[in-house]
Amino acid sequence: MLLRPGQIFAGYSIVRLLGSGGMGAVYLAEDPALPRQVALKVLAEHLGANQRYRSIFRREAELVCRLDHPNVVSVYNRGEEGDTLWMAMQYVDGTDASELMRKEPSGLAPDRAARIVCAAAKGLQHAHEQNLLHRDVKPSNILVAAGDDGERVLVADFGLARAIEEAATVTETGWRACTPAFAAPEVLAGRPVDRCADIYSLGATLSALLTGSNPSGPSPPGGTRTVRDTPEPTRVRPDVPPALDDVIAQAMAADPRRRYQSCTEFADAVRSAIGDTERSPRQRGLSGLVRGRRARIAVLGGIVAVAAATAVWPTPHRSDGAAPTSVPQTSGARTGLLRCFWSARVPIGTGFYVELPSAAADHDDPRCALNEGDRGDSVTVLRQALTMCHGIELDKTTVYDLPMKRAIRHLQVDHSADVDGIYGPQTRAKAIQWPVFRVADGAFDGRCVPAP
Repeated sequence: MLLRPGQIFAGYSIVRLLGSGGMGAVYLAEDPALPRQVALKVLAEHLGANQRYRSIFRREAELVCRLDHPNVVSVYNRGEEGDTLWMAMQYVDGTDASELMRKEPSGLAPDRAARIVCAAAKGLQHAHEQNLLHRDVKPSNILVAAGDDGERVLVADFGLARAIEEAATVTETGWRACTPAFAAPEVLAGRPVDRCADIYSLGATLSALLTGSNPSGPSPPGGTRTVRDTPEPTRVRPDVPPALDDVIAQAMAADPRRRYQSCTEFADAVRSAIGDTERSPRQRGLSGLVRGRRARIAVLGGIVAVAAATAVWPTPHRSDGAAPTSVPQTSGARTGLLRCFWSARVPIGTGFYVELPSAAADHDDPRCALNEGDRGDSVTVLRQALTMCHGIELDKTTVYDLPMKRAIRHLQVDHSADVDGIYGPQTRAKAIQWPVFRVADGAFDGRCVPAP
């Protein structure tokens, strides 16, 4: 349901759309009882009949209402309008940290990145003290606005939040599609989690703010990327204090026991590292370099194990047995499984269309498969759907990689769809929503639909 400016919904007067994602849309609205504006979050209409998503939405309001902290977005009210669930939250007139990254692609100034992450750490520390985990910390969930004493920073979107005692028993099927680039190894593996999962995500967020890119390395020449590679910020930013490399490495350690054990401890380490601007890598000494290298090896080692244990498709090779390649592929069929790398426009009513990964003539052939390292138009339209309709942030790449496969798997689990790949009817029409575009100008029409 797309609300229009001036429309009255649940007593609130809609001002404009602020954004939309996989769970629904957020609108700027006027509060009917108080002279203030609110961010009105409305559950997507196609999820309204899904008891699982209704439960997630309700739980977010119930849990976040327990929080009262200047670095956490407040929830004012919630309710149900017909079959549609809604939630009125504090409106923050600013932007989010991911938008700051887009404006400064080479990375934020180290002291600014540190201030943002340390302020977010305060909000998360309060949540942890209230026995609550966020479970989806990333730049787009950290809001930044102008304040009387500099920038205000607030943690938002507790849609994946869960009480710590519940999270201790959660499995993979209990997770909505998180953002893989910022998720701890135990999250991706579906193992029990605790506060240290949020601390891992804070470290990944700091790395992203400093380097200007999500913590996922590029594919090696002639091969495929099988692990997430978090580069040291000092390798791409000589102005970054070297001590921050070690802070990020410890926060993102594969073993949760080797990470900082509280957000306060992590923030103290960040502030200490930022104050250490006069030490050069040589002055850090051999022991510091060894500690940093060992920590980074531990991170990569754990991620390799997760990648090997949790890949959705078990083989890293293509369907015809050839080794993966990073060279763009052309369309064509092979014996057995098909390698399908093109896309097609499929009409939706009059004057609208969706873009789908195309397989056989009927655009619906489960024999097709994407394997890690494949690339092309089919991957582009898939990433487009995950971003625009499901709010899943992925690297802007045409390569089919592990984070994209994990995102698809989560959607298949959430919607009880067969694991038949993006060309299979269950995944295309049941698990994934596809953005609708206008034929006249090619613009997004603001709605998402299953594949016809």
